Amino acid sequence: MSEGLKKVKIKNGSAGIKRSFTNRKFKSGAYSSFITVLVIAIVVVVNLVFGKLDLSTDLSSNSLFTLSKDTKKALKSAKNDITLYYLVTDGKETEYIEKVLKQYPKVSSKVKIKKVDPVVNPGFASKYLSDSEAGSVAQNDVIVVNDSTKSSAYVQNTDMFYTNTDYSTYSQTQYLDVEGKITSAIQSVLAEKKTKMYILQGHDELEVGTTMSTSFSKMNIETEELTLYSEDKVPSDCDILLINGATKDISKEEKNKILDYMKKGGNAVINLQYGTKDTPNLKELLKYYGLNEQIGSVCETQGNYYNYVNSVIPTVASSDDITSDITGVVVMPSPVGISKLSSKNMRKSLTVTELMTTSKGSYLKLDTSSGKAAKEKGDIDGPFDIGVSVTDKIDDDKSTKLVVFASAYAFSDDVISTNQFDNGSLFTNAVKSLSDSDVEETSISAKSLSYSYISLTQGTQILWATVIIIIIPVGLLVTGFIIWMSRRKK
Repeated sequence: MSEGLKKVKIKNGSAGIKRSFTNRKFKSGAYSSFITVLVIAIVVVVNLVFGKLDLSTDLSSNSLFTLSKDTKKALKSAKNDITLYYLVTDGKETEYIEKVLKQYPKVSSKVKIKKVDPVVNPGFASKYLSDSEAGSVAQNDVIVVNDSTKSSAYVQNTDMFYTNTDYSTYSQTQYLDVEGKITSAIQSVLAEKKTKMYILQGHDELEVGTTMSTSFSKMNIETEELTLYSEDKVPSDCDILLINGATKDISKEEKNKILDYMKKGGNAVINLQYGTKDTPNLKELLKYYGLNEQIGSVCETQGNYYNYVNSVIPTVASSDDITSDITGVVVMPSPVGISKLSSKNMRKSLTVTELMTTSKGSYLKLDTSSGKAAKEKGDIDGPFDIGVSVTDKIDDDKSTKLVVFASAYAFSDDVISTNQFDNGSLFTNAVKSLSDSDVEETSISAKSLSYSYISLTQGTQILWATVIIIIIPVGLLVTGFIIWMSRRKK
C-alpha cells in the first residue's frame, strides 16, 4: 500500500514539473528572457560593426577634423599611392593631429597611414630625410612618401599644432594646421613640375605679406625676388611674374624685357596701386594687353558699404574659374580705375574677361588731395573694372595669361589676416590659374582653436542656476509622483 502511494506521488510530482514548463507564466518568462538576450546580442554586434567601420561625426564649431573640398579635390587627382608615416610612440599621440590624419584614408584609397615608433625605430627617418632633418625628428611628426617615386616631405608637429602670441595684448591663440601642412606635403611629393614665381623689385612695390607668402608655400610655389634692371631678361624658369603695387614706373628696358617674356607665353599678375606719379611704361605694358589704367581712386556710392567710399565692395563674376568659388565678400581699398580699350584699338588675339566691377554709381576721384570724398568737377563716372583676366592667343598650342587687380593693398596682411574677406582666396585662385603644375595646387588656412566665452550678469547666473538646480529637478519629481498616484488608484 505504501509503495503504491509513493508511485502516485512521484508520478504526480513529475507531472507538476512538466506543467510548470508549459504554463503561461513560464512561457511568458522564457519569451522575455529570449527577447532580452536577443537585444543584448544585437547591441553587441552593432557596436562591434560600427567600431570596425570607425564612423564618427565632426561636431566642432569650425569643422576642425573635416577635410575641405580642396583637399578632397587634390586627393581625387592623385595617381600614385601615398603613405603617411606617423612618428609617435603609443600613448603619446596628439589627439588633434591624429584625428585629422585618420580622415585622409577615409577620403581617398590612395592614402594610408602607418604608425612608426621613433624610439623603437630610431633609424627609420633617415630612409627619407636628410641627416639634419632625421636628427631633429620628434613625437607626432609626419613623413609623407610617394610610394612610386619614393619622394618625401617632412612635416613637423610644431607646424601642425602651434600657439601664436600677440605681444601687444599678451594673449595667446592656438592653431591647428594639420590639413594645410599634410595636403601641401602630399601635393609636393606628387608633383613632377613645380611652379616658380618671380616678384619684381625696385619700384617701391608693396611687400608680399606673411599670409600670402605662407599660402604660396603651401601651394608649393617657389618665390624669388627679381631685380630686372640688372638682368638681361626675365629668367627662363619663370612661370609667373608678379608686379605687386609698383608706385614708381618701370623703365623702358624693363618693359621690353617683360614684353619679350610674355610674348613667348609667359604669365603675369599685376596688382596696381594708387599713386600720384604717372607710370607711362607700365601703362604701355597694360595697353598692349587691351587695358587702360587711370590715375585716381575709385569711390563707391551704392551697396552696403557706401559709407566707406574708398573701400569698394565690387560685384564678383561667378562664371570665371578665378572667381567661381568666391562666396564671401571681397573688399578693394582705394582701387585705381581699369577699363578695356575699344575693340578697334585691341588686337584680335586678346580675350578680356571682367572678374569684378563697380556699380554705375561709382566714380574715379582724380584729385584726392582735396580731402573731399564727394564727387567733384572733373571726376570720371563709373562703372570700372576692379579685376580682369586677359588671354593672348599666340598660336594653337601657346597662350599668354595676365591677371590684373586694381588694388595691391587688398592682398596685404592688414586686410587678409582679419579673416573677414575672401581676398586671399581670390589672389591664390589667380596664381593657380596661371600655373601649369601637374597637380592640384591649393592652400588651406590654419584653424583657430580659440573659444568664445559667454558672459552672464550675476542676475542671469542666479536665474539659470535656479532653473537647472531647483525648478527642473522639482518638476520631474512632481511629474513622477502624479504618474505614480494615478497608476496606484487604478
